[in-house]
Amino acid sequence: MRKAFTLIELLVVIAIIAILAAILFPVFAQAKMAAKKTSDLNNTKQIGIAMQIYLADFDDTYMPSNHREDDFSGNEVHWSWMLMPYMKNERIFVSPADSIGGWAPGCADRTNNNRGFGEPGMQAAVDGCALQGYLPNVYTKQVGRISYVANQSIIGRKRSSADTSNVVSSTAIDGVSSTILVAPATEKQFCMQASTGGEFRSYRPAFGIGRSGQRDLSGSSLPTAGDLPLEALTVTGNDANQLGKFVGKGTVGAVFSCELRSTNGGSTHTLRYTNSGRFDQGNNYVMADTSAKFRTTMSTFNVDNFLWGKAAYSLGGLPVNNPATGQPLQ
Repeated sequence: MRKAFTLIELLVVIAIIAILAAILFPVFAQAKMAAKKTSDLNNTKQIGIAMQIYLADFDDTYMPSNHREDDFSGNEVHWSWMLMPYMKNERIFVSPADSIGGWAPGCADRTNNNRGFGEPGMQAAVDGCALQGYLPNVYTKQVGRISYVANQSIIGRKRSSADTSNVVSSTAIDGVSSTILVAPATEKQFCMQASTGGEFRSYRPAFGIGRSGQRDLSGSSLPTAGDLPLEALTVTGNDANQLGKFVGKGTVGAVFSCELRSTNGGSTHTLRYTNSGRFDQGNNYVMADTSAKFRTTMSTFNVDNFLWGKAAYSLGGLPVNNPATGQPLQ
């Protein structure tokens, strides 16, 4: 005679399976994120290699972040587009962990659906070309979608000859292996969007430094005397090496709090264009020596090992001070 499971036995088996699933699913999720982290690190390495070849071709000088052809009247050319002859595959600029699949150019050609790459829905809802005052048939020359943003201390906004910011030689950088060149971009609308209904500034670089008093820094022109000294943006709280909540994390925490906003507004520091932590409260970064490294986000703002530039190299090499001591970073 065949013996069937009793109802109690069946419920026990189901409960055991449910417990095992609850235990294993987080492990599977962690393994999946670890794989994405490794793939993202490979992307950053490829960007670094392309940058290395670019530097060899251009006398060890980094490109500007975004500049206009014909000295401000033509298409705007983004740093990622200038690397394309050395990369070929522009999909490397999209992180596998980017929840929106990368940002489209600030002014994309919609007659061909951004060359087939499309746009994130929130970005497609506004006319970036009109908002930026572009002439007809003038667009942003940028890779189709991008998950990364340049450090403006090195890759500055030399949009035209009228801008007093400068391009930067790699030989001018103090500590090329410990200075961020490219960081991951934010994935949040109210960090990347200029204002309510405004354009999405995927073409812009980001500063990890500010004007005196921790004020925001634009950077297409040299600061005035009232802006000086430039300061490292600060992190405060019990543990500056861990992201935790943004509350109590100083200027940096206030900037990254845009990720929690449901409306536009808040800090105007360009650091908001970067990501507060794509993996394990940290990110993969391309360094100025074109290597790729993982660092916890908040640790990059440690004034004893500040990774966002000991000087504003694109702003005439102006020194960056430790706001606590008033002395230049060492």
